[in-house]
Amino acid sequence: MSSIPSQDHFKDLITPSDIDVRKLLQQYEIDDDFDPYRYVPPGPVTRNFIRDRIMSKFIMGPVGGGKTVSCAFARIMAATFMPPCKDGVIRDRFVVVRESFRDAERTVLNSWLQWFPKTYAGSTWSGGNDRPAKHVLRFRLPSGYRIEAETMFIGIGDQSIEDILRGLEISGGWMNESDTLASNVLRYIEQRTGRYPKKEDLADPTALRARTVLGDFNAPDMDNWTYEQLVEDCAEHRRLYRQPSGLSPNAENLSRLEPNYYQLIAAAEPEWYVRRFVHNEFGYSREGLPVYRSFNQTRHIGPKIDPDPDLPVLLGMDAGLNPAAIIGQPRTNGQLIVIDELCPGAGVGADRFGDMLNDLLDRRYADCRDIRAWADPASQYGADREGGELAWIDTVTAKLGIPVRIPANGSNELGLRIGAVEGELTKMIDGETPRILVSKNCPILIRGFMSGYRYKKIKGQDGLYSLTPDKQNEYSHPHDGLQYLVLGYRGRQAVTGTNSENSRRNSVPSAGKKKGRQIDPHKYS
Repeated sequence: MSSIPSQDHFKDLITPSDIDVRKLLQQYEIDDDFDPYRYVPPGPVTRNFIRDRIMSKFIMGPVGGGKTVSCAFARIMAATFMPPCKDGVIRDRFVVVRESFRDAERTVLNSWLQWFPKTYAGSTWSGGNDRPAKHVLRFRLPSGYRIEAETMFIGIGDQSIEDILRGLEISGGWMNESDTLASNVLRYIEQRTGRYPKKEDLADPTALRARTVLGDFNAPDMDNWTYEQLVEDCAEHRRLYRQPSGLSPNAENLSRLEPNYYQLIAAAEPEWYVRRFVHNEFGYSREGLPVYRSFNQTRHIGPKIDPDPDLPVLLGMDAGLNPAAIIGQPRTNGQLIVIDELCPGAGVGADRFGDMLNDLLDRRYADCRDIRAWADPASQYGADREGGELAWIDTVTAKLGIPVRIPANGSNELGLRIGAVEGELTKMIDGETPRILVSKNCPILIRGFMSGYRYKKIKGQDGLYSLTPDKQNEYSHPHDGLQYLVLGYRGRQAVTGTNSENSRRNSVPSAGKKKGRQIDPHKYS
């Protein structure tokens, strides 16, 4: 038995071409009517999604982006990755999961049958009509190998996914509209993949059986499990593909949509709907209104970033019994990068907080020579020096061994602080580079940007919100720290637009200072 055929043929077969693809593929088909390779992906994101051989891959995009059909052909592609059985036939078995079979019939099954009708030559169909359905497609690869791809469409209904999949041997699964399914569906499907065909049925029992899990969905609210498991804490064997906004110059699938398709949606629908279903951005929590409406997930969230020892280190700290610290660095082009957060939770005093911050600085910033820090103006109060008690800022200053300053000449104006960060979000460098970039090392800060740091709804007042951000959750403290960092580093004059020599000097990184650990009596500025 020869080795498994190369899949390079897909590179051409799923890329737009002036060649008559149907004629080109006739030599590969069992029947002239069967043409599983004729699909041209709507864009590079979907093309890369289809080709990717990672175990679990998901695609999120705007409504009408071609996600469902792309998954259908990714499912066909998955069959070609399987090793042949003893009789020379390559077999695989996929399960397509929806919340109910009625949902499946109305959506994914309808899309599937547009490309692979029940009457397709070489295929068999069974089930349907409010009960699970099975479609077996049979076709031939260019190498001559025959493929038998079995696809089952099921609905979870009142059962648990564990009960449905118990004892089911599958090669892979497809979580259609993944965000509508429970978070444990992914776990159980991954556990059941790679079990079909049985090893003893393979021509080479040692060959690896491809394990594939697919998923498609429109951008949900950030509270959905997809954000945590596919963005915030994505395992190495999983990957999320995000299509561009429908209004982007790089939007996908436009040739298959009506002219001005997304423009008409944007003009008719509310902002939260356009954000999710047109711009492909995770939505806000419905508990309130985000403080920073200018935050853009694609533009302002960067990869995990390591410190640059040649740049200053900037600390912004919120005091109290629920303290937080934000750590960033200014790049020479004027961009502010937010690298780390320290959010230990409630009940952490100044002494313990100082120890934890010292540990983080020693682990991540040991080679940095210039550290500058700013803290909540309220942190300088509350000392009882006659009784031997220090203010919060005095304790942290002593622990860190560096001067901790108060930004904006001691002003704690909320509007000034929020405006400082808002200015970073709305400004660009050279028209392309965002003025602020937040590392994925800061998940709490990012969640706060997306909707956690918010103005709460006023009960009984539809559409009305409080005038100040909610201080009763975990997100306000790191965001206060970020405000102190930005305001302290940029300077009040730069933030308000009345620049001065001092603020200009403060906005340019200096690399000549040694890392300070000496207490500076002039700690307030």
